[in-house]
Amino acid sequence: MTESNLLLKIRASYQRLTKLEKQVADYVLENPKIVVKMTINDLASHCGVGDTTVFRFCRTMELAGYQDFKLSLALSANLNDMLDSRNGNGSIMEASDLNELAQNVEQVYVDAVRDTFAQLDFDAVSKTVDAIMKASSVYVYGYGNSGISAQMMQNRMMRIIPNVFYASDAHMQLTSAALLSKDNVAIIFCNSGVTRDCLKIAQSAHQAGAVTVFATNFLGTPAASDCDIILPCGATEGPIQGGSIASIASQLCMVSLLYSELFRRMGDASKENKIKTAQSIAEKKL
Repeated sequence: MTESNLLLKIRASYQRLTKLEKQVADYVLENPKIVVKMTINDLASHCGVGDTTVFRFCRTMELAGYQDFKLSLALSANLNDMLDSRNGNGSIMEASDLNELAQNVEQVYVDAVRDTFAQLDFDAVSKTVDAIMKASSVYVYGYGNSGISAQMMQNRMMRIIPNVFYASDAHMQLTSAALLSKDNVAIIFCNSGVTRDCLKIAQSAHQAGAVTVFATNFLGTPAASDCDIILPCGATEGPIQGGSIASIASQLCMVSLLYSELFRRMGDASKENKIKTAQSIAEKKL
């Protein structure tokens, strides 16, 4: 990552840019706070250029790639996006005391749940549960904080069904996806929609014939062509804000919805299984 101020560098290099790169530079200089939360596809579309032009622009600025560009831009513009914002109206840290800070954090959670419901695709949720009920095995994937959501899904589902699997190791996730079959379901949590390993897992699962579900905030994800179902959930994050409260809360809301719908459809079987699993760990508590 470059240590210089990116905005100053763009201005200093402006006359040496190509015509198309100048279109990117103009938009970035005018809208730095908006650009830091855009995908490369979004920025290219707003500038009227292709993704390759945006990538070339990043390399002209001596940056490793688009993510490096967004991080450099956030630091150069002194954007306070290290923590979550409240409805896009500033950081939760903009509080005068602990009581107000607690209320701001609460509001982020409330907004995340409301936003998840607002974008909810009921048909996608229903199809996902259909696939889970028909599958011989369900494999859940995710990295970083999306990995926490994936593990939470395994923990919740295994209270009523025994065939849900998650491995935290990146290599194990990639290798298991390569060995899936038509009677399996792959559920991939990827808030950004552009994590390379998640895209590879979706591709491998799809090629293997497994029902492939992608839970993401970015509906234009490159994984869309390799997925049977897209589950909208998550939140837009800045480059310094990874693992935000909003994205995790949204994913966990989706996990709870999938679990609850599966529980409802299984009827008495889910109740019986829940009692069995509860009894199995009862002795672990004082």
